[in-house]
Amino acid sequence: MQLRCMTRLRGLGFIPLRRNEALDCRERVFAALAHREPDKVPKGELEIVSEMVSGLLGGEPTDRFEGLRACVEMLKMDLVNTYTAWPKPKLVGVDSEGRAIEEDILGIRTVHGDVTDSSIPPITEPEQMWTFEFPEAEVFDTSWTARWAGETDYFISGQTGGPFGTLEMLLGWENAMIFSKTDLPAVKDLARRAGRLFAEIGRKSAESGADMVVVAEDIAFNTGTFFSPDTLREVVFPALKEEVQEIKKSGVPVMMHSDGNLNDVMEDIIDCGFDALQSLQPSAGMDIAEIKRKYGDKLCLMGNLDLNWLMPFGTTEDVRKAVRSLIRTAAPGGGFILSTCNVLTRDIPVENAIAMYDEAERFGVYPIEDRDER
Repeated sequence: MQLRCMTRLRGLGFIPLRRNEALDCRERVFAALAHREPDKVPKGELEIVSEMVSGLLGGEPTDRFEGLRACVEMLKMDLVNTYTAWPKPKLVGVDSEGRAIEEDILGIRTVHGDVTDSSIPPITEPEQMWTFEFPEAEVFDTSWTARWAGETDYFISGQTGGPFGTLEMLLGWENAMIFSKTDLPAVKDLARRAGRLFAEIGRKSAESGADMVVVAEDIAFNTGTFFSPDTLREVVFPALKEEVQEIKKSGVPVMMHSDGNLNDVMEDIIDCGFDALQSLQPSAGMDIAEIKRKYGDKLCLMGNLDLNWLMPFGTTEDVRKAVRSLIRTAAPGGGFILSTCNVLTRDIPVENAIAMYDEAERFGVYPIEDRDER
């Protein structure tokens, strides 16, 4: 752990980086987070789904950890995102059609169908928000994070949740929207308490060796935010800001993940104290050149490779060309980590994933301004 702390300081700039110095994975990402140019553009994903792992390896791995590590090595990633394991849901019954019903640690019930599952939120009346009890952070397992931090030299992030997603899970979409207008104090209280739980989980990830905490908080769709920006400012952002501040007491940077169009709330995201933002979904109007120009000195940017058409349907040359264009636009000056705008999904041909990372490794060498398009 002492070595991990030392390279953390180096990446953030407390130890000077020398021009043309070869950096390790952690130093490379920390340099980007500190808005400094590393030796080459760092890269990674929030997840490599199991189907992609099998495709890259030519078959299903016998060991999950070793299989993922082999993929990370193959693609020459620098950053690996890890998840916190929730307690296993318990079976609480079956419905009239014989479908199993499970209940998780938050009291959310899931009805398992043949094709799709459906969820039943635990809170249906406004007064229940005041009395809802969150579990203790201790029941959430961060051993996956600890293993990656302890057995590899990659930059490890640990993922946690946030207040907005929790409101949707506990109330359901309709009630979350209605109660935010009819019972605002109760919704704000619930959001703050949710943020405190996920802050504790984030701090637990940091204590397990995570170099950074990712708050996965999808607040937007393709044309704007799910709640109006004003409602988010009343309900969600105060709780999110408190969560970020609490996580930062562990001495780690904090990244926000949200798909969708965030243009109307970018200043709010910065005000929450986030160091970085992942997704930057191009099909949702997130123009990386404009975002880099306006916010690149305040946020490290990660993502922006299109998952609607480019990665699933483009040719390998389409992918390579897009990677070069993205690096030219977003990487100069540092503050950029290359990834898709979400995760490496099952819809991406293996050859496109390989082309993406191969081109980033080839083309993403600093100084970027000296690179031609070949």
